[in-house]
Amino acid sequence: MRTSVLLSCLALLAGPSYAQSPVGRHNFEFGVAGVFPVSGYRTSAYSAGPGWRAGYELRLVKHLGAEAGFTAGWPVGTDTCSRFGCTYSRHNLNLLDYGLRGVAPLAAGRVELSIGLGGGYVWHQYGFSGPFGPNQGLFQYSGKAALALDRKGRVRVSFTVREWRDLGRPTQQWLSTTVGVIVGLGRRP
Repeated sequence: MRTSVLLSCLALLAGPSYAQSPVGRHNFEFGVAGVFPVSGYRTSAYSAGPGWRAGYELRLVKHLGAEAGFTAGWPVGTDTCSRFGCTYSRHNLNLLDYGLRGVAPLAAGRVELSIGLGGGYVWHQYGFSGPFGPNQGLFQYSGKAALALDRKGRVRVSFTVREWRDLGRPTQQWLSTTVGVIVGLGRRP
């Protein structure tokens, strides 16, 4: 009984919010990122580095979208250490993400808060024997806040925090923060 009452209330609240947001059906995002190693033995020799992110979101319905993106980062790694000191270099880290994103429009659609969940993949230029271990699939989740810059809400600035990790024993876990611009095209669903 409680569940049906809760679902009924959520359905009634979601109805008026449908007309509030003028988001586009196709959303393209590009931004600058910071990539941070969080945990795992494959990331222990690395520190934060710069990066960039490009992504695409197809808004299936008003509050749900399918997304895919690519993040390239250059974390600083410790190459070798000796009695004379350590040598450091930047390594290429490529992260692919894909999944679903739930969206909650606020302030008549000018602000959007969303959470995403899905899969990911890490690969690098050295293939199986690279500095981040073998190329492998990852689990990823994210949170995003977007603010409309124009009246129609087609151009938005966003801040995203995304985490990638392998399932099971954490051998590598990465966090990226992205500040980007989103351009929405097409009619909303």
